[in-house]
Amino acid sequence: MAIDLNKDKNELKYYCSEDGKILGPYSLTELLKKIEADTLVYREGIEWTNAKDVDELRTFFKEHDDIIIENIIATEGTTINEGHIEPRRMFLAPFAFEGRIRRLEYGISWIIYYVAYVAILALVEETPIIGLAMIPIFWFLLAQGAKRCHDRGNSGWYQIIPFYQLWMIFAEGDKGVNDYGNPPKNQ
Repeated sequence: MAIDLNKDKNELKYYCSEDGKILGPYSLTELLKKIEADTLVYREGIEWTNAKDVDELRTFFKEHDDIIIENIIATEGTTINEGHIEPRRMFLAPFAFEGRIRRLEYGISWIIYYVAYVAILALVEETPIIGLAMIPIFWFLLAQGAKRCHDRGNSGWYQIIPFYQLWMIFAEGDKGVNDYGNPPKNQ
């Protein structure tokens, strides 16, 4: 039975069996922290079965029962990393032009840019060589802007369009995977 996880994410309750005891109810994210591929799980609409055989859980396990590292649990903003579920972090690669970022990270990037810009301008009058610090600050803003463009499904060059940077702060990104990678958050 296929289900719509986005539609029912707050309604689905899962149970698992551990040492003959029934544990739960759990949300999908809570369940994934507690189970392995061969753990028996139950939810409304299915019988007790191995986690790797449940439609919405199958994608989290390889054939040999290891957790797939690249998968994202977008419903809770967490990622699977080497078998552990970790919260998504901001500013992991602030100078890189690949990937996608959320509106919040982009907005914070602008604040960081303006604070650094004002500080550098204040110091340039006394020591002109400090003006070279504008290069990494500008690179940072361009990289963050390119990733925000990617979240909207566009090339990073779109940020040179007048007022588009303002639009990126308020406009939603693509909800699913696009040409630039996995979504930074299920919006």
